[in-house]
Amino acid sequence: MSIEDLIKEKYEQHRDEIIEIRRRLHENPETGDEEYDTTEYLCGLMEKLGLRVGRPLKTGLTAVLDVPDRGGYCIGLRADIDALPIKEGCDLPFKSKRDGVMHACGHDIHTASLVGAAIVLSDPEVREHLTAPVKFVFQPAEETDGGAQRMIDKGVLENPHVDRMAAFHCEPSLEAGKIALKYGYTRASSDMFDIMVRGESAHGAYPETGVDAIVAASAVVTAVQSIVSRNTNAFEPCVITIGVFHAGSAGNVVCDDAFLSGTMRTVSPEVRANSMKRLEEIAVNTAAAYGAKAEVRFRPSYMALLNDDQMTELLRDTAEKLIGKENVVIYDKAMMSVDDFSYFAKEVPSVYFFAGSGFEDRKNYSLHHGLFEADEKLFDTTVPLEALAVIEMEKRG
Repeated sequence: MSIEDLIKEKYEQHRDEIIEIRRRLHENPETGDEEYDTTEYLCGLMEKLGLRVGRPLKTGLTAVLDVPDRGGYCIGLRADIDALPIKEGCDLPFKSKRDGVMHACGHDIHTASLVGAAIVLSDPEVREHLTAPVKFVFQPAEETDGGAQRMIDKGVLENPHVDRMAAFHCEPSLEAGKIALKYGYTRASSDMFDIMVRGESAHGAYPETGVDAIVAASAVVTAVQSIVSRNTNAFEPCVITIGVFHAGSAGNVVCDDAFLSGTMRTVSPEVRANSMKRLEEIAVNTAAAYGAKAEVRFRPSYMALLNDDQMTELLRDTAEKLIGKENVVIYDKAMMSVDDFSYFAKEVPSVYFFAGSGFEDRKNYSLHHGLFEADEKLFDTTVPLEALAVIEMEKRG
């Protein structure tokens, strides 16, 4: 029996169990750094498999499948375990039991798939094909302040040393059964920013005696869009969105202060640095042209996620062999959303892919939507692929 057929057979033996694990996770979502019950549940599952469990942070865990080192690469697989503060609108038999909290980004899917891969790889018949230990990383706080970097700082890439990493994210725009890959930069970086525009208050009947912060701030909102249209190469992704504009207290008063807040999404590090520089210059100088002053503060978030080309090619070959070339999509553009798996990818050669979670016969709502659902048929792809990818990625050369 080929290793592909063996892995599929072992997965089929545990398919119902994996789906039940997913549903249990979906019913009991917890937000970032609050995943206490989730962590305890996963610890129990990993210990039952005989894996060596570590607790580097207050939530989240690692689990090591120790096998004799026969000269292969140690592979790390990562899943994010946190949910979102979103009220679930789906009337599922396993809908969230926690009002206002939901697995609206599919992290329950990622986590259950990783548990499934651990179950398959722990099977004695499959385990014989491993040439190095495997580390399963269940990471907290992807949706908040970035649990990935904190786990790295706590040494999760050591003991044993992890040579290669892989992860995936479910994607409702793709049908279950398909995956998508992107060579090079795969997800954007994210930087939040605040702009305070300070003018001078005056009576609304005599605006010439003051400095209208609303007028100045409105000009800033328009002017910063020129960063995308006039300061960025047309083939380089850059998105600047100002989503907050707070100003004024009365309709007959010239406003003295206006507050803006927004997000900047870029892929190239050079575009990121230049866009931040230009945003500050434009905000300060545009406000000054209206007699006001502007102060800009950046709150940098996750860096762009860079796939290793060799790892991407290897996963592509593995997937085409497992599910057929027709079910492997190659993206030519990066997603402008973010994922802090980028910090793992910075440390070791890594690959990140998208797994179709969409239903063929109904509307598929986007991630972070209260009506998001995932077709559980995707496990037929993700679990065998993660398990087989480990065996293929362990091979040196």
